Amino acid sequence: MPRMRPIPAIGQARGVSSPDARDVSAVLALVARVEETQWLRDVDGFVSLLAPQAVWTTAFGRQIVGAPAIHAFTAAVLPNLFRDFQALYDVERITFLHADVVAVNVRQIPVDAEGNRRPGEDEGRPLYIIRRHDGAWRIVVAQNTTHQNEKIAAQQRAVDEATSGETQAHE
Repeated sequence: MPRMRPIPAIGQARGVSSPDARDVSAVLALVARVEETQWLRDVDGFVSLLAPQAVWTTAFGRQIVGAPAIHAFTAAVLPNLFRDFQALYDVERITFLHADVVAVNVRQIPVDAEGNRRPGEDEGRPLYIIRRHDGAWRIVVAQNTTHQNEKIAAQQRAVDEATSGETQAHE
């Protein structure tokens, strides 16, 4: 039985008409295909989801430009370095920036081969910019970011302290 996926928030930039349900479904299907190709270690299938001029930035900050370079990198790391790594890809938000361009926020959850959460591993928070060209949606820009709970909490405490100090100064 397929896993129930969360329903993402859907939005659009000012001046962009409301998204069509078929476009939302196509974007969700593209991200589901990213997940599937990762699980299958299908390098060619994965790269087929990218625009030829795609730019991919890894969670560690390495920038890779163009589908051929992304293919070479993925072929080296996916079946070897990440052979024991699996992840679920939940779309959290789709923002239509233009009728043919969307920003997609994804929650990447590390799991074992049975789909159980892997404790102690950071989640990823990929951002994909996806563009429709000739009727097909393709990833043109991807930025994968490691979600670091402790650092986010420390950053929020610093923001809270700074803003509470400003509030007290104005009273």
